[in-house]
Amino acid sequence: MSRTAQKEKERATGTGGTPIWVWLVYILGGLGAAVFAFSGLFTLGAFVLANDVPVGADVSTPAIVLWGALIVVAVVTWILRRRSRR
Repeated sequence: MSRTAQKEKERATGTGGTPIWVWLVYILGGLGAAVFAFSGLFTLGAFVLANDVPVGADVSTPAIVLWGALIVVAVVTWILRRRSRR
């Protein structure tokens, strides 16, 4: 088999790369982190900017568990993939 044919065969089979499920996990983890960050900033802004109006915070436990779990899964995936490269 010539070198050109061998290179063509390698290109046809693909070189791998990052699977789509990893990107999906990273995106959902980033979304979870953004939800936590913006929720915290929004609540902090309400507490700081509300002079005479009482402000309360209603925390949803299922939402914290869901978004927190997505963040944890993304971080664990990132750590495991980094360790497997070494």
